Amino acid sequence: MGWSTIPKVITGVKALSKIKGGKSISDWKNKASLSKLKTAGDAAVQRIKETAKSLNKLNETLKKQKKILDK
Repeated sequence: MGWSTIPKVITGVKALSKIKGGKSISDWKNKASLSKLKTAGDAAVQRIKETAKSLNKLNETLKKQKKILDK
């Protein structure tokens, strides 16, 4: 069995051609950008939650200070 007995199925492949059922480059780029946007949105929500928690702590501290000063 040598190379001469194997039938030649693939005669050539075009550069940057899309394989049947595969995604195009623009599809991959769209998916990547959507993923980045989701990640950025999640990070923003997390920062807002942390800021709210810090502001609540500050509010409690200020209330305690006001009680001390009013005495």
